[in-house]
Amino acid sequence: MVNCPKCGGEMAEGEAYVDVPVVSGSPMMGGMMPIPAISMGSVTPTEDTGLRWREKTGEKKGFIWKSEEVRTLSIRGRRCRSCGFIEFHATEE
Repeated sequence: MVNCPKCGGEMAEGEAYVDVPVVSGSPMMGGMMPIPAISMGSVTPTEDTGLRWREKTGEKKGFIWKSEEVRTLSIRGRRCRSCGFIEFHATEE
């Protein structure tokens, strides 16, 4: 068990996520497909919407055009059950 650094209470493991509202499909699609309320190209209803952290690795890769590699990490956290304090940390996927 991990104790809260603020009050000493019990910390519960959890995961932050983005709640993407879904609206019913357009008449052009027969109204059968749910569509995210934000732009069509960025998020689909079945896509995992948990928070992620991206950072450059410092390594450049590519044959003709070299581009810096990017590493993506999941963001996990803990919340104190007593005072509500939240702390986040990035973990390998």
